[in-house]
Amino acid sequence: MSGSISGASPLGAPPLETARFRLRPLEAHDDGLYIGLYTDEEVMRYVGEPMAAVAARSAFDKVVAFSQRKHGGYQAWVVVDRSTGEEWGLLALVAREDGSEIGALIWPQYHNAGVATEIIRRLMDFAFAEGGVDTVFTRHRAVNGGAEGLMRKLDFRRIPAEGSNEGEVRWERTRQRWQRAGGMQTRAPMTAPSE
Repeated sequence: MSGSISGASPLGAPPLETARFRLRPLEAHDDGLYIGLYTDEEVMRYVGEPMAAVAARSAFDKVVAFSQRKHGGYQAWVVVDRSTGEEWGLLALVAREDGSEIGALIWPQYHNAGVATEIIRRLMDFAFAEGGVDTVFTRHRAVNGGAEGLMRKLDFRRIPAEGSNEGEVRWERTRQRWQRAGGMQTRAPMTAPSE
């Protein structure tokens, strides 16, 4: 069951919280944020080629449809600053055959502020404690030294340790490794209260 996600709410991803952020489920009205992030050259620099607006719109429509399925393998959140209400980026957990992939896109002005550390740590806690996931993984371009440091900080293991595939590096963390490290690491409530 390493690729399935069983902790989804009936309409997709549950709301989550961290000390600084509210992670609210992606909704149809978030198209501007999604398209903005996926078409921005700076945001996409270490992810892939920026998308054309039409392609990003099409991808967004698919993501919304997938994330709203009751037993879907795609859960997406908008990262919202709890103190200002500003939307800082997107976070996703996608079921694959070999585990659940974590992805995050954050506006560049919020890089190097601990955002990714906080939200990915929370998403790992959700995936392992509530989502029934056995393995989470992430990928990035080999030239992204910042992502490598983040993955090491979050106790991910590089797979394969010696290399990359077409300039891409993969990192993974298992439930067992997470449990050995003490399990839950987020101090905020498991799920956000209903509004």
